Amino acid sequence: MIEIPVIDSDFIKEWEYKYYACGEDHKDEEQYQRIISEVQKDIAGKGTISKETLKRILKWKDSRERVQKQVKWEKYDTIYAPRFRLIISESMSDNYKLLILIWGEDRLKDTLPVTSGILDTIHSKAAGFGVPVASTVLHFVFPNKFPIIDIRTIETLYFMGRIKSTNKSDYRIYDRFRSVILDEIGRETDCSLHEIDRALFAYHRDILQPQIDETFKTWVAVNKLGPELSLTLDAPTRLRQTVIDAIRKNPK
Repeated sequence: MIEIPVIDSDFIKEWEYKYYACGEDHKDEEQYQRIISEVQKDIAGKGTISKETLKRILKWKDSRERVQKQVKWEKYDTIYAPRFRLIISESMSDNYKLLILIWGEDRLKDTLPVTSGILDTIHSKAAGFGVPVASTVLHFVFPNKFPIIDIRTIETLYFMGRIKSTNKSDYRIYDRFRSVILDEIGRETDCSLHEIDRALFAYHRDILQPQIDETFKTWVAVNKLGPELSLTLDAPTRLRQTVIDAIRKNPK
């Protein structure tokens, strides 16, 4: 088993460096920075995010393009563009921006305590937008304010005892996830959101995921469940969390 590390500035520096030690991740960083620039150009020129830029964001998020197939591109100008315009607007509180992207029209109008008329441009539901995708879009609009929630970062924080669930699809978890990265780790280490994100990602890739794989294989062998079973990143959240719990109970 592995020792549960302390997230301090030394941890962030060590693991952010290891993130960039992988050649492929340098290419990812170049693409990431290009998209940041494209989003800011869209905001300056259009006040929203263009269809082409959103496609680049979604492809960066998921190379298999599963989300792209769910988006109603033919209704982009009526469903998606107005939502992006609203989250960019200073009139909308940061506390509601994720909800603007993931909730349907009726739920937003029934729930959000906003000034009458402010949601008049919001229609239907933004198909394809769950919490991970919404947080990705928010991050590219506000790179220093909204972290991207994904399996590697959330499981690393869970393993370290900083959050109580790995359910990245629950919008209530996102608020805590964001607070831990910005208000706790950011202040404790004086590191940027981007530095923290890369460090958590690399630690999961190089240390935690291999330990998850090893623990799961042992569990499969002991229970004689068959060698064909595996624990991919897309495996059920509850199963992966159960394996991480077993690792946490038996650290070095």
